[in-house]
Amino acid sequence: METSDGRAREPRLRRRIDKVQLLGLVVLVLVVLFAFANKVGAQPGGGKGGGAAAAAAKLKPAEVKAAAAKPAGDAADAKAGDKPEAPADKGEAAGAPAEEAGGKHAGAGDEDPVEQLKSAVLVDPSKGGVPIHKEGGFRSPFASPNKPPVHARVGLLLETVEEFDIKKGAFTAHFYLSLTSDKPMPSKIDLKPTNGKIDEKDTLADLPTFKMWKVTGTFHVQPDLHAYPFDTQELDIELEDDSNGQDVVTLHPDVDHTFLDAGFNVPGWDTSFVRARILTHYYPDRFDNDDLYYSRFMFTLGVKRFATSAVFTVFVPALVIVLISLSGLWFPRSELEVRSNATTPMLAAAVLFHFALMQELPATAYLSRADKLMMAVYGCLFLHMVSSWIWFVFDESRTEVIFRWAKYICAPVTLVVMALAIVL
Repeated sequence: METSDGRAREPRLRRRIDKVQLLGLVVLVLVVLFAFANKVGAQPGGGKGGGAAAAAAKLKPAEVKAAAAKPAGDAADAKAGDKPEAPADKGEAAGAPAEEAGGKHAGAGDEDPVEQLKSAVLVDPSKGGVPIHKEGGFRSPFASPNKPPVHARVGLLLETVEEFDIKKGAFTAHFYLSLTSDKPMPSKIDLKPTNGKIDEKDTLADLPTFKMWKVTGTFHVQPDLHAYPFDTQELDIELEDDSNGQDVVTLHPDVDHTFLDAGFNVPGWDTSFVRARILTHYYPDRFDNDDLYYSRFMFTLGVKRFATSAVFTVFVPALVIVLISLSGLWFPRSELEVRSNATTPMLAAAVLFHFALMQELPATAYLSRADKLMMAVYGCLFLHMVSSWIWFVFDESRTEVIFRWAKYICAPVTLVVMALAIVL
């Protein structure tokens, strides 16, 4: 072929991928496959049994001990102050000691709150103030110091979990709730959710020592997205009778009757574990001598994303973006336009992909694992673009040297950075 001035046009030389560069690409693919196999093998249901079979299993002490207990926060922390000392309440958490802080119990009674207030006396009638109970382990005017406490076991059968919206941190649960006690319970006992609301509640049994309800409620949780997209979410159902303190009713988890319904599943999630425990809850001082503690029942369902879905929706697209950009490093300066089109547009693709991921999640004050992966993608894309821009900084006589060293530096660095982003 000839140019417009009649001179012969030199044919463009095509460069082949050398063995070192080809080996680097092969290693990158192997790292991806290894990470994928590792995550799939780690899924609860991929080796030791999970999914529907694990969901139908009862809550077992060994399983609960193996599950890491989530800190209960201020609801279970012991409160500093001038509180009267009392023996700690040793409840149970799925066959193990309950996670309580500063648990106390004393006498109990089935009294109306008005009667409880009438039995309290003023320390100094001339000064008025809040009346107290001088007997028993609690000075609160709402305490019942004259009767022993009722010990009630709480059982929960979780039927279904619907509409789990991780962005809103909310889900709807349908479950059966039972109370079984060693002596007659207060007639007005009522377990109310502390992290949600009851939408519907039907009484199935209302006997002195046995009560049962069918409940539908909406509950709220704080998602933990540090490991996203390989995250495990804990769906908590917290129930508390705030009208009867521990001096009246002390709750214990009913291990033998706390489990999931047969065939239970949460769409889009794999059942990881179940856990039940009793916490001791106190309120910050609402008035003088506000020292009455309350028992709180907490049922936790752990659900985990499917590894296959996580890999193909997050990691594979990110790696494809990087590989397309990496392919541009093998185009010489004479094909700078093609080289630029293989790198710069991928930055826009990465930003849009990252934005789409974030639309499904709530705002967080930390970086998730997916965020760290995208930071690595941005770094690699920037490095690839710099390898092209640097030609405009140095003289054309260094074109070949820059071209060669850009491949030798950018390709291995990309391999290392992406491998670390996947494995760590």
